[in-house]
Amino acid sequence: MNVERLRRSVLLVPASDARRMSAAASSEADGVMLDLEDTVTRGAKPLALDNAVAALSRRDFGQKELVVRINALATAQGRRDLDVIAAARPQAVCLPKIGAVADLLRADRAVAEIEATHRLEPGAIRLYVMIGTASGVSHAADIARSSPRLDALLYDGGDYLREAQAVPSTERSEQLYAMTKTLLAARAAFLDALDGPALDLTEGAVEREARQARAIGYSGKTVVDPRHVAAVHRVFTPSPDEVERALRLIQAYHDAEAGGVGVLEVDGHFVDAARVRIARRVVRQAELAGALRLGSRA
Repeated sequence: MNVERLRRSVLLVPASDARRMSAAASSEADGVMLDLEDTVTRGAKPLALDNAVAALSRRDFGQKELVVRINALATAQGRRDLDVIAAARPQAVCLPKIGAVADLLRADRAVAEIEATHRLEPGAIRLYVMIGTASGVSHAADIARSSPRLDALLYDGGDYLREAQAVPSTERSEQLYAMTKTLLAARAAFLDALDGPALDLTEGAVEREARQARAIGYSGKTVVDPRHVAAVHRVFTPSPDEVERALRLIQAYHDAEAGGVGVLEVDGHFVDAARVRIARRVVRQAELAGALRLGSRA
């Protein structure tokens, strides 16, 4: 998991829509994902690819992480997408419909060849992998450990619902197994885990799903509307109370450790080194989000 990069929100926009790409560039999202896949009609895919390459050349997305989701590598379009996009030097490429380790390794080798051809530093182009197919969920742990250029797993609820033939619910109870398995696969491999976009596009539904994802352990959520970024950031940014508790815990542990004590109780809770690591991560996330002045931590 990358503690030095916030991935609270990733704004997914069709690369065929120049207006929405411009809006994404000026949004408050932590990352932008230019989509060449499901949000782009077949006839618009060449335009989307051209637009994505142009956006990568302009580099006008500020400090946002810029990711491009290509079409499935099992298709000719997906293979062309990867060749063209990787050569344009994105920060990351998102691979949809990955169902097995072999799928990811093929992409990894292709990206490595493109890096060598263009004299890029090996590993410069990172990968996101979408987990949602039945096979992908089943093999999530193996997939997560199979490439050193992998940065994040992105849970794809749409693919999962379709392949599992599940009935969607407000509570997403039918998806909790797949969501949790994806999360654990990511965390075991020290990757970020991102929740997919909500099917219900009302702000309340997006925030409800974000709270559920954060409670499970996700790093952030994908959104399709810039207006939802603020709600998602409210959820995934540590609150002032959380930061205060974390700082208090860190200070208490520091004081106890100086006295030769490695385990203590703070505010009625058992505290050890593992809890302190979590507290330090909370503080660092708050610093990166601007919710805490840098250098103010214990």
